[in-house]
Formats: sequence, C-alpha cells, structure tokens
Amino acid sequence: MVDKLVSDIRKALDNDLYYAAIVTALTLPDICGKAAFPNEQSTKKRYISWYDSEIGKYEKNPFQTTKEEMPYLSGEIIYNLRCSLLHEGNPNIDNAKLRNSLPINHFTLVISKKNEFEIYSDSSEISDIFGQHRRSYNMNIRRICNILCLVAEAYYKDNKEDFVFDYDICERRE
Repeated sequence: MVDKLVSDIRKALDNDLYYAAIVTALTLPDICGKAAFPNEQSTKKRYISWYDSEIGKYEKNPFQTTKEEMPYLSGEIIYNLRCSLLHEGNPNIDNAKLRNSLPINHFTLVISKKNEFEIYSDSSEISDIFGQHRRSYNMNIRRICNILCLVAEAYYKDNKEDFVFDYDICERRE
C-alpha cells in the first residue's frame, strides 16, 4: 500500500494537485509508525516517534548559533499539521495543541511549480520586530512530500515484514 500511495502522491505533484499530495503524504508516517510500533496504542505517539527517528532529527539546524532553537519540522509539528489539514481543512499549525514551549507563530505553506532539478527549500526565522517576538516557518509542499515519500518508500522496502495490509482492491476499467 505504501508504494501505491507514494505513486499517487507523485502523480498529484506532477499535476499540480498540491493539497491532495500533502494530505496523502502526511498519512505516510501514520502507516510507517504503525509498522514500527505495532504495540503502541497512541497514533500520535507512533506518528511522532517514527517521524522524529526517520526524518525529524535531520530537520534540526546542525549549526545552531543562538540560545533559542530555530523552528524546524519536528514530529510534533508535522503531526499537528496533519491533524489540522485532515480534520479541519486548515493548513496551519495549532500552537495551543503543541507541548513544545517554542511554538511557530507564523506558518506558511509554499506552493512552487516543479523545477528541473527537483530541489526545493524551506526557511525558518526568529525575529523581534516592534517588540513582538516571532518564530516563522515556510514549508515547501513539494519538499516535504518528496521527503515523506522517499523515506516511507525506503522504510517500507527495508521492513516489508512489519507491514500488515489485509485488503482487496478491485479496479474496474470499463
């Protein structure tokens, strides 16, 4: 099933169906988290644990020079975005639901056309303007979809025996 979802996400991106791609991509840590932590009852814990161990730890700024940690896409942030998008149709982070003491005050989804090299970037910022402390993150939909697809695909390939899919799909072509 992971390979089918990844294929559909890539087709969605190729056809500029950004919201279909991101919503589907945000389900991949759910699926992989269930395979990685089958005895964990909390979907949230499985999701965050899998994401942080496979992706999140690489999202942190390795050259942190300030005392305050730069905003980054942690498992908690991605899970929060997943819940907001899937349950509310809201492409934003709900800081009230974060346990992290370092919220993202300004979150932006960036939509960009496919480029020749398939290289996309995110950006984060901490600023103090007019006495207001602001933590911002700009997330490129293509970048996060590509990362989630590549990592989930590799994880599935290396751990197929942990994935239990018991379903039937009947494709009718008339």
